[in-house]
Amino acid sequence: MDANSESLNPSDKQMARGGEKPFLHFEIIIKILERLPVKSILRFQSVCKDWNNLFKTQSFIAQHASHSYHESPFLLLHTYDDSYKRSSLLLLNQKMETVEVLSIPSFEVLSVPSKYSFNHVGKIKIIGSCNGWLCVLLCVESGPFRLLRLWNPLTREVREIPPIRWVHMCPPFSGFGFSSIVNDYKIVTFSYLQKNIEGLNYAARVVHVYSLSTDSWKELELGAVQKKGVIKGTASVDGTMAWIGYDDSFDVPLLVTFDIVTEVFTSTPIPSAVRVTIAGAYQNKFVLSGHHRESHSMHIWVMEQVASESGKHFSCSEKYSLGIPSYSFVNFCIWGNEIVFCEKERKAGVEGKSKFHLKLFNLTTKKWKEFPNISSSHDCCDGFSYGGSLVSLINPQVQ
Repeated sequence: MDANSESLNPSDKQMARGGEKPFLHFEIIIKILERLPVKSILRFQSVCKDWNNLFKTQSFIAQHASHSYHESPFLLLHTYDDSYKRSSLLLLNQKMETVEVLSIPSFEVLSVPSKYSFNHVGKIKIIGSCNGWLCVLLCVESGPFRLLRLWNPLTREVREIPPIRWVHMCPPFSGFGFSSIVNDYKIVTFSYLQKNIEGLNYAARVVHVYSLSTDSWKELELGAVQKKGVIKGTASVDGTMAWIGYDDSFDVPLLVTFDIVTEVFTSTPIPSAVRVTIAGAYQNKFVLSGHHRESHSMHIWVMEQVASESGKHFSCSEKYSLGIPSYSFVNFCIWGNEIVFCEKERKAGVEGKSKFHLKLFNLTTKKWKEFPNISSSHDCCDGFSYGGSLVSLINPQVQ
């Protein structure tokens, strides 16, 4: 008997059985419900009070999220058109079909000093996806603050994050992750702040960490990666976030990681390549890809965390070497057991526009396949593996 069935009272069990004449054992019905889409669960909340209570139990939410992410995750495709100042979000299933076009909320700008005015231009940048929630950066025309939101597009819940001050002189980098050990979600943001030391103003590189459990930001020391440059990419596994960085000479690419529990940064050298990126997480390991300097091929590495006497570190091993048609062939994310690649093709006759084609490489079968009906012309395009979830981050207590 599982935790969900144990949490049910006699009336819950009676309802799950289907009244006086049971058709299925209540444990089987619960297993079926755990595998339904989020929107179906939301509709079924009105079936009866017993089911509504069941859907709010932590054990049911956890099991439902596990099935959604591991068995049938969606591919979330995010495109943006500068001409119309418009973002577009599509959910695609494993059959390469568009399941839903997601509606992006207005994201009201609140909790900032009244002397500042903000105009959200309609564009959002997705920082990361975790347990059904997206961490999004609102793109505004002016103002010295980074405006972030946590958003569950299927339940339509939005949580405002306290604004964080930053300088527009350089692009910021962020990350979003969760640790089951401390049961907390955290956002990491790298930026430059104007500091005044001995009467001199200058821009200093700093990192801030937001904790959902405290609903507050704090500044952290970069420690071992103080002189390393974090430049692009982000991914997370349970308890760890990662980015691609370089050393001072920009010759040696690094995997820069952040432990959500200890809040400590580390860096691990990785093989030299052009345009190294993080493909995502696969079987709780970070997967990297990059074009090799000496050949027209793409290499895929796996970074596995190992324990040692000096603490945790990462070991790097190459898994695949793939022939690629061009250097515009880059990865988006890992979706199930496949790496989603985007081939960017400049569209003739339209200034600034590009055409994107999606192709998938299966890490198990080592075979390629292409999305036959997904080809869009936008200014930018990105993708994320997304599992629908009933987890709520609106209440003060972290789910």
